[in-house]
Amino acid sequence: MTNRVVSRSLFLVVAMTVSLLVSSAGSLHAQAGVQKVKSIEVRGNKRIEESAIRGRLTLKVDDPYTGEAVRTQIRLIYEMGFFEDVRIETDPVVGGVAVVFVVREKPFITEIVFDGNENLGEDKLKEKITIRSQSFLDQQQAKESAERIRLAYQEDGYYNAEVIPIILALEEDRKRLTFFIKEGERARIKTVNFDGMTVVKKKDVFKVIATREWVPLYGILLGRLPSVFTDAGILKREELGNDVERIKEVYMNKGYLNVQVGLPVVELTEGKKWFTVTFVIAEGDPYTVGEVGFRGNTIFEEAELNAGMKITPGEIFQRAKIREELTRLTELYGIKGYAFTDVNPSVTPDPQTKTAAIIFHIKEGDLIRIRQIQITGNDKTRDNVIRRELRVNEQEVTDTVAMKRSYQRLTNLNYFETVELLPKQVEPDKVDIEVKVKEKPTGSFSIGGGYSTLDQFVGVADITEGNLGGRGQVVRVRGQLGQRRSLGLLSFRDPYLYDSLTSLQGDLYRTITNYTTYHEDKSGASVSFGRWFSEYTSGNLSLVAESLELKDPIDAPPFVLAQIGSQSTTGFRSGLSRDTRDYYLDPRTGLRSAVNLDFGTPALGGTNNFYKFMVDVVKYTPLFWDTRHSIRGRFGITEGLGGKPIPLTERFYVGGINTMRGFVFGRAGPVVTGTGSLLGADRQIIINNDFIFPISSEAKLNGVLFFDYGKGFADGEGLSTKLRSSAGIEARWISPFGPLRAAYGINLDPNPLERKGVFEFSVGSLF
Repeated sequence: MTNRVVSRSLFLVVAMTVSLLVSSAGSLHAQAGVQKVKSIEVRGNKRIEESAIRGRLTLKVDDPYTGEAVRTQIRLIYEMGFFEDVRIETDPVVGGVAVVFVVREKPFITEIVFDGNENLGEDKLKEKITIRSQSFLDQQQAKESAERIRLAYQEDGYYNAEVIPIILALEEDRKRLTFFIKEGERARIKTVNFDGMTVVKKKDVFKVIATREWVPLYGILLGRLPSVFTDAGILKREELGNDVERIKEVYMNKGYLNVQVGLPVVELTEGKKWFTVTFVIAEGDPYTVGEVGFRGNTIFEEAELNAGMKITPGEIFQRAKIREELTRLTELYGIKGYAFTDVNPSVTPDPQTKTAAIIFHIKEGDLIRIRQIQITGNDKTRDNVIRRELRVNEQEVTDTVAMKRSYQRLTNLNYFETVELLPKQVEPDKVDIEVKVKEKPTGSFSIGGGYSTLDQFVGVADITEGNLGGRGQVVRVRGQLGQRRSLGLLSFRDPYLYDSLTSLQGDLYRTITNYTTYHEDKSGASVSFGRWFSEYTSGNLSLVAESLELKDPIDAPPFVLAQIGSQSTTGFRSGLSRDTRDYYLDPRTGLRSAVNLDFGTPALGGTNNFYKFMVDVVKYTPLFWDTRHSIRGRFGITEGLGGKPIPLTERFYVGGINTMRGFVFGRAGPVVTGTGSLLGADRQIIINNDFIFPISSEAKLNGVLFFDYGKGFADGEGLSTKLRSSAGIEARWISPFGPLRAAYGINLDPNPLERKGVFEFSVGSLF
C-alpha cells in the first residue's frame, strides 16, 4: 500500500513538472512571435503621392505586425481605386520588421477615342460613357461604358453593333482607351401589321403614325416615297405609345368612339435585321353626331355660334372637327376681345342609339384691353419698325387673330431669330403685351459661284444690308460674272416711306448676256412706288428707262436680225398682288396671286412700243409630317404696238430653274429648227407641282419632288398645242446669305437634239 502511494506521488510530481515546462515553452514561443512594425515604406507609385497613400493607412510604427492588420492595409489601398496590384514585403530589423507596400498603379488614361462610329457622333457617345480621360482606368467602368455604347446603338436600331475597349500604350506611361465599334447594319421595320383592322385602310394609318415600313428606292414606281428621303423604316420606341393614340384618332374621325388599340408587339428576326410590329385593334361600332349645343354663352347668341359650325347632327362623328370648332370658337371670342375665353367640349355617347351628343361649355371671362405694348430685345431695330408690323394697339381690346398676324409679319421681316408676343394680365380686364425679339445679323457679304443653263458657270459677289441703321431699309450691291451673263446691281428700298403705307425703291443695273445667236447689253434705272391697300393686298408702279444694244448676230433668225442695233425702252411696269402666305421664305400654307401689266411707250422717249400681261398664282397646302404641296400656275402674253415688234428682252423664255426645270434655258419654248437658236415666246403657260419635305428643319433645308408642265408658244401658235413636261428632284436651303437651290430635272418627252436631263444651281432667288 505504501508503494502505491509513493508511485502515485511520483506520477503527480512528474505530471506537474511537464505541465509547467509546456506552459513555459508556450509562453516563451508567444513572446518570440509578437513582432512590431519598425518602419513603413511605399514603393511603385508614380502619379499618386506617397503621402496620399500613407494617409489611408491605419498601421503605424510600433504597432504589432499581424496578418489581420496587413490584410486591412491592403484593402484600404485598393479602395483608393488607383491601383491594380498591392503586395507586402517585409525585412527583419532590430526589434521587429520593416514593412514595404509595393503598389502597381492602374493605367492612366490620357485620351479616349472612338473608332468605327459612322452613324453616331462622338458627342453622343461621350454622353453615354462613364469613364473619362485624365483618370485611372477602371476595367469595370470600361466594360460598362462599352455596354452603354452598344445600347445607344441598339436604341438607334443597330442591334448587331459590337463595342470592344482596347488600351494602347503611349509614351511616358500614358495610355489611350479606344472603343472599337463595329456598327453592323441598322435593323429596319419590314412589316407593320394591324390585327383586327377592317374599316380603315392601311395607307390612311401610315399617314399619321411614326412607325412605318421600310420602302426601297423602287418604291417610287409604286407611288411611295423611298425611305432614303424619309425616316420610314426606323423604329422609334418612344413613339409607339403616341402611335396608339394616333391610330385611335383615325378611328375617332370615322365615328368609332369605343375603339381599343393595344401597345404594339415588336419582334426582331434572328438575324437582327428586320422588325415586325403588330398593333392589335378592337374597332367597336361607329357613332353619328346627335345633339350639338353650347352652354355658358352670353356674348353670342346660339345662332351666331352655329353660323360657322362645321359639325352637323346625323353625320359621322369626327373628333378632328371638334378641335377645329375649339379653334373657331376661341378665335371668335378672341376677335371680340375676350382673350381668356375657355371652351371645353364634352362628348356623351349613347350605346343604344349609337349617337354622341357634343356640348361646348364656354367660360367667357372678361373683355380684355391692352394697357401697354413693351418691346424688348431690339438693340438695333428701332421701335417704330416693329410697331408698324403689329396689328394690335394700346388701349384697344385684344384680338387673338391680329396677334397671330402680328407674329407672322414680324417673322417675315427676317430681322429676328425668335419672336414672342407674351400677354401678361395686370388687371382683371387689362393686359400688357411684351414683344420679345432676339435679333440676328441682317447684313451679309457673300462670294460664291454656281451653274445654270443660262449663265453657265458664274461667280457672284453680294453685299446686302436688310435693316439699314435699324430703320428697316434695304440696300444691296450685287456683281455677277458668268460665262454667258454678267450683271451689276445697286438697289435701295424703304418699305414704309416716312412710316406710311407707301414704299419706295430705286434700282440701277447693267447686264451683258450672250444668247448664242446675239449679244445683249442692257443698262437701266427704275423708280418704284408701292402701296398697301389692305392687310394682304398691295400694288406697285415702276417708272423704267432702259438702253439696249443688240449686236454680234450668229445664225440669227430674220426677226432677230431686224432688231440688231441700239434701242431703248421707257414706260412703266405695274402689279397688284395678294399674299396670305405664313412665311414667304419657306411657306407652309397660304396663297399668293399677282397680276402684272407692263407698257413700253415712245411717248416717254423710248423706241419700243409694247405691252406685257402676266398672271401668277401659287398655293401652299400643309400635309403630314411638315410636308406640303405647292402648285403654281403662270400665264403671260406680250405684243408689239403701233406696228413695232415685240422687243427680244420682253419675250418669254420658258425653260430653266425658274420656269420649267429639266429644260435648258428657253428650250421649252420656240427654237430655230436645226440650230436650236432661241426665238422667245409671245405667250407662256407654266404649271409647277411641288411636293416639299423637310430634310433638316434646324438648317432650313428642304427637298422637293417636282412635276412641271407648260410651254412657251411661237408667234401664231395655238394654245391648244401639246405642252411639255418634266420631273425631278430639288434641294432648297435658306442659307445665311440667301436662298440656294439645286435641281435636277428630266425631260419626259425630249425632242431631237434636246438634253434628257439638266442640273442647275441658283443663288439668291426664290421660286
